[in-house]
Amino acid sequence: MWAKDIMETNVVTIRKETPVKKIAELMLKHKISGLPVVDRLGNVLGVVSELDMMHKEIKEDEPSAWEVLLGGILNTEKVQERISAAKKYMGRTAGDIMTSPALTVDEQDNVNVAGKLMFEKRIKRVFVTRRGALVGVISRSAFIKLLFSEEPGKK
Repeated sequence: MWAKDIMETNVVTIRKETPVKKIAELMLKHKISGLPVVDRLGNVLGVVSELDMMHKEIKEDEPSAWEVLLGGILNTEKVQERISAAKKYMGRTAGDIMTSPALTVDEQDNVNVAGKLMFEKRIKRVFVTRRGALVGVISRSAFIKLLFSEEPGKK
């Protein structure tokens, strides 16, 4: 079975310039936990998730000048995470707060590719592309539906 066989094609998208308040409105209106950020050609640039949005409300301790300096020299993961969180806290648009790159699979990939990616990265969704452009999304619930449909006597 291919990614295109289980993907949802009605995907709500946003652009880099979409204001954070509009993103929150879309998430609530459509009852979704993440939105792909796409360019004018439909290429997936990143994703804004509920976690990214939480950074707008929960301010982490700002890194000290020493940590920033060491982060530039040592590129320590913790310092980079704190710098990223601070940028998201101050962000005003999708481009400011998105996680990039978003994880994608091709529509012709086996569903196992999408499932393994979601499991290994502990993410809720992967975006499905055709020649680089967004054509769908596969969420965790797609796998639950797949499992249900494959039960004996359910086909």
